[in-house]
Amino acid sequence: MLGISKFIPIKREELAKFLVVSFIMVMILFIYSAERAVKDTIIVGDESMGAEALSAIKLFGTLPSAILVMIVYTKLSNSLNKTVIFHLFNVFFVSYFLFFTFFIQKDADSFHLDLASLKESVPSFRYVIAAVEKWSYSLYYIFAELWGSVMLSLTFWQTANQVFKVDEAKRLYPLFGFVAQLGLIASGEIVMFFSNKEKFSGGWEETVSYINTAVLVAAVILSVLYWVLSNKIVSSDIINAETKQKKKKKPGLVESLKYVFSSKYIGLIAALIVCYGVSINIVEGVWKAQAKIVYPNQQDYSAFMAYLQRYTAIASMICMLMGSYMLRLISWRVAAMLTPIAIFFTGGAFFIFSIYQNEVTGLLPFLTVAPVVIAVIMGLAQNVLAKSVKYAFFDATKEMAYIPLDEALKSKGKAAADVIGGRLGKSGGALLQQFLLFLIPGSSLITLSPKLSVIFVFVMIAWVVAVNSLSKEFDKLNSQRSENIE
Repeated sequence: MLGISKFIPIKREELAKFLVVSFIMVMILFIYSAERAVKDTIIVGDESMGAEALSAIKLFGTLPSAILVMIVYTKLSNSLNKTVIFHLFNVFFVSYFLFFTFFIQKDADSFHLDLASLKESVPSFRYVIAAVEKWSYSLYYIFAELWGSVMLSLTFWQTANQVFKVDEAKRLYPLFGFVAQLGLIASGEIVMFFSNKEKFSGGWEETVSYINTAVLVAAVILSVLYWVLSNKIVSSDIINAETKQKKKKKPGLVESLKYVFSSKYIGLIAALIVCYGVSINIVEGVWKAQAKIVYPNQQDYSAFMAYLQRYTAIASMICMLMGSYMLRLISWRVAAMLTPIAIFFTGGAFFIFSIYQNEVTGLLPFLTVAPVVIAVIMGLAQNVLAKSVKYAFFDATKEMAYIPLDEALKSKGKAAADVIGGRLGKSGGALLQQFLLFLIPGSSLITLSPKLSVIFVFVMIAWVVAVNSLSKEFDKLNSQRSENIE
């Protein structure tokens, strides 16, 4: 029987640092998960937008915004330290969530545009026009998406990579996610509670106001925890080490971007992120369109999304606990392969049922529910399994890949790969969806399932190739680093 140290390999002197960093991740995930439920419900639940508008917003809104954020971050990092930047982004994003909640949504129609005639005259672009027409909804979705990229993928992991060494990362990184799932569970329960139509008869607006009040509290706690980390647990010099080096010689924006995009290594990391984003986005688009059919009411839809968060958190905790032990036994390459394998099989099964649901249900006469309900349940299972493996292995192996890099590339390369790669991944899937919707007038994501499934298979093949290439580069860098230390 394995001892508890096999699964929880935390040394006594690491405990305080581990707990503070973990609960920073808890708060970030709490806000991200709560806003994910809100943003999806706002867009999918609106009659003039729907799930098809998600791809338009990701492509024409989220991607350009991600590029802008990376440019702003690069500029800020040349004059401010990481601690200040962290707090600035925290305040910026949460401020819009609150402004939307307590000002815009109370009279949203007066803020929005009336582009009905334009949508009728240019039907091929109706979802793009709808996203512009309901601009405050679209902006909410964009900021909620960028919160995950900026606060989790960029600033959190950048901080973690500064305060933990490679040997610590192998033991502790999977456990960060394990503890952080408490944020996912808490947000799921809160969203589910406030989405109860019987207890909160004020409708969707009342639900959003309560959810974002909880988000405000979490944001305050988040800043306090980060202050404790940078002032009480570790030296601020460690967290801001790369910033201090830059003060001696500040590279310009063009020079920084040129340095980043000329790196094959960073390009391969970005490729992994892009493949994940495209594959999960293709599956989720079809699934959310089906979920809207089953849950047409916004509060019911948000409650369903809350169930997704609850089950994802529980499955992720199990996978992460196993991951902490498995990462010490298997190679980086094998660990990095687990996510594409899981997504390929679960996503493939979902597409098979979505495309042939009538044939499948015909072979199973004992089923008493509508085929679309079964498809939604299968999509839920796919989402839970894929994301739990992603959180346990993809995130950990991706972050480990940055550690052997020099400080400049670790900082700005991470900004490019995570923020741009993440958004390009989701926007890549959005581009494919929008192209097909434009090419086939009157189509929907559900009717496009056969074509999207073929694209899904090709993306998974590209993902496997990228993992193999990056594995060779990662092993080479680690060998060189070991030789330099010796």
